[in-house]
Amino acid sequence: MKKTVLTVAALAIIAVPISSMAAGDSIYIKGNIGLGIPLDSDIDNMPENAGTAEMSFDSGFLGTFAVGYDLANPFRVEAEYGWQKNDLDRLSYNNQFGNFDQGDLKIQSLMVNGYYDIDTGSPWIPFVGAGIGWAKVDLNTPALPLGDNDDVFAYQLMAGVAYAISDQLFVDAQYRFFGTQDATIQDADFSTNSNNLMLGIRYNF
Repeated sequence: MKKTVLTVAALAIIAVPISSMAAGDSIYIKGNIGLGIPLDSDIDNMPENAGTAEMSFDSGFLGTFAVGYDLANPFRVEAEYGWQKNDLDRLSYNNQFGNFDQGDLKIQSLMVNGYYDIDTGSPWIPFVGAGIGWAKVDLNTPALPLGDNDDVFAYQLMAGVAYAISDQLFVDAQYRFFGTQDATIQDADFSTNSNNLMLGIRYNF
């Protein structure tokens, strides 16, 4: 689906105290790098009624950059750009062509994320979050006549823990599940889902 409009992520609210280590209301910037681990994906509606193919991918690099607002009560919201690339590990096509290891998958995303920071009374701040937005999925598979891109709705769920070095500087480790609705490339359909492990740094102004 083309031209998906970004909307605001909604999070469940749990009544806990404001984190004592969080800074006051402020704008922040944040960067993450990590490892993207895509799940296997089926390609349905192959051209000329040729059946279904299955793709698996190598783990690959993932990076994000965000600008956000720390509400310190205890919510944060942000706009985030992400980029991920994974090489094709195997492509099985009805056992007709065997397995291939050429090609790659690239994903660019624009997301609106919301986070809930949990007060522990210490510099350690667990958090959960969710995001929704748009992704450009670019598939390149030289072994099959599939190579194009599509714009699709995307979502992600996050959980991790941050450490407050100071009132302004935070580092964190987190897990994310990233998923998209089906992308359509030359009438073939497939979805993208990925388990992502990330390290990040955030600076509150």
